[in-house]
Amino acid sequence: MVGLLPDADLVLSKFSFLRKWGFYHQGITHTFLASAVFSALVYLFSRDKKLALLSFLLYDLHIFLDLFMVDHKPPIGFRPFYPFWNRLLNFPFIPPTDKSSLGGMVSPMSFKALLWETSFFTYIYISILGVKAWIGKRD
Repeated sequence: MVGLLPDADLVLSKFSFLRKWGFYHQGITHTFLASAVFSALVYLFSRDKKLALLSFLLYDLHIFLDLFMVDHKPPIGFRPFYPFWNRLLNFPFIPPTDKSSLGGMVSPMSFKALLWETSFFTYIYISILGVKAWIGKRD
């Protein structure tokens, strides 16, 4: 669930008074600062460093993945380093998803994007496991 938190802006953007505060899709919730604030809150309420670190990594993974999504809606890209760096970033190679409705989110187009993401990160995960196994055999 933590990995989906950046997309809370899809709901929050429905309230016009929140849009002026940066709550629009790929706005303030899609920043590494928001990830740090959320993780700090997790730590304050749980006093669990591992849980706070895990929430930070899961939140950041969503932001990282969004950097590679094809974006058709101007402005192209988003500002993950806001407010420290205001540049729009986008390195598109993962097919776009349709977040306009529930039907769009379960459409073949969105399923294709999910397969791309899963394949990409499964490769990274298997590579990490392979490196860990190789290091373990050397010890």
